[in-house]
Amino acid sequence: MYSFLNTKRSLNERLDLFTSSVQKIHPEIIGIAVTRMDDHDNLYSVYRSPDYGDNFPTFIASIAQSPRLSKMRSSLELNIIDNMLSHQSSVKKIHLRLLQSHCISSMACPIYTNDTFIGVLFINAKIKDFFSDKVDYFTTFSILITLLITDDFNNKKAFHSIVKTVLLLSHHKDPETQNHLKRVAEYSRLIGLYLVKKGKCNGDFVDSVYHFSDMHDVGKSLIPEEILYSTEIYTDEERAVMNQHPELGCQLLSNILTTFKYDNHQELNIILNIIRHHHERYDGNGYPDKLEGIEIPLEARIVTVADVIDALLSHRPYKQPWSIEDVELYLINGSGTLFDPLCIDAILHSLDKVTLIQSRYPDVIEEELPV
Repeated sequence: MYSFLNTKRSLNERLDLFTSSVQKIHPEIIGIAVTRMDDHDNLYSVYRSPDYGDNFPTFIASIAQSPRLSKMRSSLELNIIDNMLSHQSSVKKIHLRLLQSHCISSMACPIYTNDTFIGVLFINAKIKDFFSDKVDYFTTFSILITLLITDDFNNKKAFHSIVKTVLLLSHHKDPETQNHLKRVAEYSRLIGLYLVKKGKCNGDFVDSVYHFSDMHDVGKSLIPEEILYSTEIYTDEERAVMNQHPELGCQLLSNILTTFKYDNHQELNIILNIIRHHHERYDGNGYPDKLEGIEIPLEARIVTVADVIDALLSHRPYKQPWSIEDVELYLINGSGTLFDPLCIDAILHSLDKVTLIQSRYPDVIEEELPV
């Protein structure tokens, strides 16, 4: 039964095993669902058991709309609904979809790390009053699951720390600010969550892209400083050197991953695809592999748009930031040639959130002090 604790399996594989194990003992259980919180206090599903069917909600608008979830966020205590049929929900559309998936009773448990709320674990059953007399049993299992989830979350953060430490040791300067990387991650998640609603990917994929999008330019740490920090227009020879950074980044990350025995192959593919292909163009005229259209991995198509948006909106030594209106026009004109049209649609539907992210994570432009 405890094979779901095997760390050689992916998190989703372990959650599948957990669900099937519990269902053998309690066939009334429909399954479990795990959500994560984005930068706008929305919850999105990163895992759900297959038995829920297509009606299970994948996205919950701001948790402020749900007194149940808002209270859980502040108290970090679990919550049980004994009978969904008589429960007055403030988010009626989601409530209806849960009922359509035959969820009659529900146990919700906060997921948090270092006292920071990061999501919710839902366990649902087909009959009413199921959890109240088994609360100790399911509390124990919920703790096990949340430990798995927070362990996965913290492993990703630790992996980031390892990569950034290696980069600091190999290259003491960084041409991009940390807030640039944070904004690219947030824009990537915005695009990904739109694609979830369109059925093009799932929340687990979006979560991985969010966590790893900031590694897209790691190969620049191996580019000579006189080229990397130049504010002049590149010569053809300099441009050829700069264009090597996706391949150099893949080599660097592969070496780090081998050294630290990082063996999550699904996430490994996402990381390396982002690094190698974020300069491909939708029309096939990008680099390094001149991939075209959907030949370009979706994660790379997402990060390409996110990175370009932030570059255009940001101050650089060689340019002033563009207005949001000019960026919008550029994206529209580049849709289908430079960029995946669906990714552009995602951003055009979320320009207000783009502006919010930009203001929430501003760059600090350091002025030179007099000698």
